[in-house]
Amino acid sequence: MHQHAPSVAEDAAASLNPDGDPKPMTWVQTRLTNGTAAGRFHSHSYYDIPVFDAESRRVVLYRTSVAGRHPSGDDTIEIGVIDVMDPARRWTPIGESRAWSVQQGPMAQWVGGDESGGSQVIWNDREDGRIVARVHDLATGRTRTLPRAVYAVDPDGRHMLSLNLLRLNTLRPGYGYSGDMDDTDSRLDRKPDDDGVWRVDLETGDAALILSLKRAVRFLMRQLGLRSRLGHLRRRYIYWFNHAKLSPDGTRFTVKLRFRVPGGPWNEAMGYSLTCGVDGRDLRLLAPATSHVIWYDRDRLYFWQQGKVRLFRDAGPGTQEAVFAPSVLDANVHIRQIPGLPDRFVFDTPYREEIDVCILDLKTGQAERIAQFGNHTPAKGPFRCDLHPVPSPDGQHILVTTLEDGGRQVHLLSRSD
Repeated sequence: MHQHAPSVAEDAAASLNPDGDPKPMTWVQTRLTNGTAAGRFHSHSYYDIPVFDAESRRVVLYRTSVAGRHPSGDDTIEIGVIDVMDPARRWTPIGESRAWSVQQGPMAQWVGGDESGGSQVIWNDREDGRIVARVHDLATGRTRTLPRAVYAVDPDGRHMLSLNLLRLNTLRPGYGYSGDMDDTDSRLDRKPDDDGVWRVDLETGDAALILSLKRAVRFLMRQLGLRSRLGHLRRRYIYWFNHAKLSPDGTRFTVKLRFRVPGGPWNEAMGYSLTCGVDGRDLRLLAPATSHVIWYDRDRLYFWQQGKVRLFRDAGPGTQEAVFAPSVLDANVHIRQIPGLPDRFVFDTPYREEIDVCILDLKTGQAERIAQFGNHTPAKGPFRCDLHPVPSPDGQHILVTTLEDGGRQVHLLSRSD
């Protein structure tokens, strides 16, 4: 188990110096939050959203006293910001939320673009039985409310994508927010025409349904073979969306369409990844049975599928371009590109009691561990704590949440070379 003092690890997946020779990267580990002994836990929301501000200086986190169970609509968390350059690691509270989950928190993230001035944070909350989004401006101290939940924010800060997180929790507990239905409730439409992916104007709050579940299911049926279509009809699946993510240029998004028999089991094979324009046009099938899908650039995405991390072009099914380091990435990791370091990725090794943080060099196909965190029990299940590594926009830091001291706390890995 690591001590609280910073530790150092060498990364053999080196950058190049001006002469073209390998230059080792050194990473320093620092603990950002404390409080486990007092029942005060901290976490960042998820591995694929901007929890660092544009200057790679501030991080948005949340604080809770809940552990080892799903939160209810009455469990309140505190949203706060820490300046990673501040030696005191001071916690600055900016708001509260009663809409959060074990795996994705309140989806707290920074709003990019010139309009926000780099000072706005958005997260989900609960109001009058609805899930809403709070937008807080650190420069003015003001908070305003948008009428729908936030999932992904346009890189230019113009709009956001919203999903029905109450439906998501009903069908996939641990990722959405608690409500008053279960997956056998007769009020739960199998494939509603008035629910799905919404685009919400971040200034006005005006919302447009750009992809309904009914339309997505109809599209999927046209892509499937006869046997698969008949299987869907016979089993009368219920469908939902999860993991909406915008492309780097904000013109398209990907989302998972998942399904299950009401009251029945679910597995990763029961779903398809779709892509679509933010105007709701040009809907495409990306691939089946995907996990941890993320955009590589404006035209390509990578994800875990059938035992490998694969790179696909956003051009319809069967457009695989490459497999990432198959001898290294042999498990369903959380993996992100590191900005400013071409062909470098950070990933964790989840679902184990000792979880590593590693750097992968795609050119060499080699990876090196830069940190390890123990005491991750339970290693699996809905209350596990994945590290969810998030690199900063300048590529100088990596944020993780760990159970190393028995409770969720946030650590920072920083380059010192």
